[in-house]
Amino acid sequence: MAKLTNPINLLRRGRRLIVNQVRLRRKGLDYLALTLPAELPALPQERNWVLRRVQGEPPISLWELDEVFTRIAYDPRVGGIVLTLRGLRLSLADLQTLRGSIQRLRARGKRVICHAQSYDLATYYVASAADQILLQPGGDVSPLGLHQEAVFLKDALAQIGVALDVVAISPYKGAFDQFSRADISPEGREQLEWLIDSRYEQLIAGIAAGRQRSADDVRRLIDTAPHIDTDALAAGYVDGVIHEEGLYQHLGSQHVIPYAEARKRLLIPPIKPPSDKYIAVLKVTGLMLPGESGSPPIDLPIPFIGGERAGDVTVVQQVRTLMKDEQAAAVVLFIDSGGGAAIAAEAMTSALEELAKTRPLVVYMNAVAASGGYYIATPAHYIVAQPGTITGSIGVVTAKPVTGGLRDLLRVKAVELTRGANAAIYADSQPFSETQRAQVRRSIEASYARFIERVARGRHLSLEAVDAVGGGRVWTGAQAYGQGLVDELGDLRVAIAKARALAHLPESAPVTVVGGKVQNLPPQLAETIVPAARYALHNARQIASGSAQVIMPFTLE
Repeated sequence: MAKLTNPINLLRRGRRLIVNQVRLRRKGLDYLALTLPAELPALPQERNWVLRRVQGEPPISLWELDEVFTRIAYDPRVGGIVLTLRGLRLSLADLQTLRGSIQRLRARGKRVICHAQSYDLATYYVASAADQILLQPGGDVSPLGLHQEAVFLKDALAQIGVALDVVAISPYKGAFDQFSRADISPEGREQLEWLIDSRYEQLIAGIAAGRQRSADDVRRLIDTAPHIDTDALAAGYVDGVIHEEGLYQHLGSQHVIPYAEARKRLLIPPIKPPSDKYIAVLKVTGLMLPGESGSPPIDLPIPFIGGERAGDVTVVQQVRTLMKDEQAAAVVLFIDSGGGAAIAAEAMTSALEELAKTRPLVVYMNAVAASGGYYIATPAHYIVAQPGTITGSIGVVTAKPVTGGLRDLLRVKAVELTRGANAAIYADSQPFSETQRAQVRRSIEASYARFIERVARGRHLSLEAVDAVGGGRVWTGAQAYGQGLVDELGDLRVAIAKARALAHLPESAPVTVVGGKVQNLPPQLAETIVPAARYALHNARQIASGSAQVIMPFTLE
């Protein structure tokens, strides 16, 4: 009771009541208008002043957008929102999160209108969750389906005398197939087929449900695309063909206000009773490697090594800090990683295992939680994933570059001096000998045995059952749910709600994204490329070191 009558809380409540009374007198908020950027991060991003000067303010996140929708839902003066879509470059999991936010807003009695110059498959999938889909004259509806390309570089690398010597425990664990094979393996093709089938059916089912059409109708929409504006309207693929200037007349309102202008006129939702405890959201995103977490100064479109880095030192420090924090009543582990170094994954998992002994640990798998990304999920009491999440890849692989042919091509003479039978086992001059290959294989088989044992213990499955869905096989979240690798399908809010329930916390318990010491590499004048290259080189050395890797075999567009 003391908390409820705290003078500061009373003042906050009093201010809210006064502000809302003043704002209620102002009309003209029939519809709000909001243009969504092409890329929306899942969680709020922080940028220091250097990055803000160079890159601008960070884009609105999916989490923040959902909070905007919550404010709109609370205000009785607002009839709905017009979302302008200009292309969405999001993972299927993030698209599903965005659709979920739209559906929750509609469930609270607000109309959602989507307007775009054209619709590809991603934007149409999102728009299908809205009340209406509007198209600009001259635009088209082009949900052209899914396209996945697997490129293999073995023969190209051979032209310059370079090869990659790979040791894997399963043909499905094809993390380095791109560099070590000349063509796709039967197992690789099988895996890509079931993944693209699952993703495609999810997209079709979502559009069919949103537009109240049959699945066959949606397949026909896709297979006959692109559709020009008049054809799309006649077929019922869109609900109107109008310019933005015609939105007023179409909606029957003269009050379509940009959200940036209207946000200070919206009512303030009720202030929740204070809580001493909170839910901590701990992020593990990017390539998992020994050392500190970091991010490149510029985005590098290089598979495995060009993006964020989740360092075991940083993650373990954050976990230990949470263990000391008695106010952190539960932890949601936010995973967006395709894995990396097995030793880094083991260090993180060990720390998380200790954390799980002291409080509820719930995992949310975002776009990707595969290989090492699934490994660190094994201590969790509960796992939530989106149907479109990419997960699984329970397996281990190792590789080393072989550049002896390049040296010969360039007429480079190298003299090696060694002491010890295996001193040069990971040297790049020669591939593994048969003896060395057997030794390396024993090592990764031991890592794999540890992997499936962790999964079996965490998921309450037999070793045989885990191996049957393991062996490097990659699954969508929907497939993983059917195989017992995931407990529930949903978004981050579902995971947070589960954490609250397990910790017996009220709905008012706040949510805090855990920060930590992260190596930041801001752009510096024209020197951006140099630190970016160094960053990628460091990651590449870690991956191609010959050590065991728990990393997924490919990326999905």
